[in-house]
Amino acid sequence: NQDLINSEGMGFKGFIPAVFARLVNERFVKKLGDEAKVKVTAPLHLVRNRKARPDEWENAVLTDKFDSADWPKGEAFYEEVSNGGSTAFRMLIPEYYGDSCLSCHGGPKGEVDVTGFPKEGGAAGDLAGAISITLKR
Repeated sequence: NQDLINSEGMGFKGFIPAVFARLVNERFVKKLGDEAKVKVTAPLHLVRNRKARPDEWENAVLTDKFDSADWPKGEAFYEEVSNGGSTAFRMLIPEYYGDSCLSCHGGPKGEVDVTGFPKEGGAAGDLAGAISITLKR
């Protein structure tokens, strides 16, 4: 689909970054099982697909750290956590809206975008989501 994605002068091409990321993540889990996991998630009020909802740890990092005014923009958070009787390395990498995101996620808030979802009213530079990585120890 790269030729379609790269074609100029064409509006919406049916490529949705979050759907692509979810499909890659599902394939990754299928190959590695529970040894490693990668997921794209977002603050609960921004999640469009229920499969992308943050778990408790991700939600805490998104709200307590990434949404905090004193968190350094773009800085990842990581720690070793207890995970079902073993330990796991967890990392969350923040993602921010770029100009190209705003046709679907910008304003006006509530207006339906080309994919059929209401726009979030975001602005370039706002926290849009995060890449979550879990590595079993």
